[in-house]
Amino acid sequence: MIELREATIEDREKTYKWLYYSDFSGYLNKLGGITKETIPSYEYYKKEEYMDFYFDDSQPEKGRAYIIVCRTNGKIEDVGIISYTSFHLLDKITEFDIWLKGLSYTGHGYGTKALLRLSGIVKYLGYKKVIIRPSKHNKRAIKSYQKAGFVEEDFKPENYYLADYIPKYSDGDYGHGADVFMVLTL
Repeated sequence: MIELREATIEDREKTYKWLYYSDFSGYLNKLGGITKETIPSYEYYKKEEYMDFYFDDSQPEKGRAYIIVCRTNGKIEDVGIISYTSFHLLDKITEFDIWLKGLSYTGHGYGTKALLRLSGIVKYLGYKKVIIRPSKHNKRAIKSYQKAGFVEEDFKPENYYLADYIPKYSDGDYGHGADVFMVLTL
């Protein structure tokens, strides 16, 4: 069983390690053009990628992070992180980001179930659409997102991003044309 719990400031360092230093990170970093020498510092992660509001509920209109928790046979384990972000998007649109803490946690449906749970939360908050932009090479992620109801669409930044943020975010995390633009209508 998968549950989401609100992430706290105390969770932030482990989510950084999951992203950049797990046994799955090498693959994900390579997709993003990150080498061992160019991994962002934890200080950068805190100030530029996953600021306090993701972890302290101080600005839920901008975004929020949740820890993906797996309950199996009486065992409770944190298996990943999922978040929504809205500060850069048009009204009623949010963007999801998700990663699991290691390779052994992939292929069990944890990501799909977490996406479905977070979709319910953001729908309750009034969002109408969710976007997600995986690398076109991350076939596992794309399949998981499709299982959660996301569909591939042609990307037109002006239909999703606030004008001021188009230059910064329109190429996505993987560079121009290197991702798959997917949408879930709630």
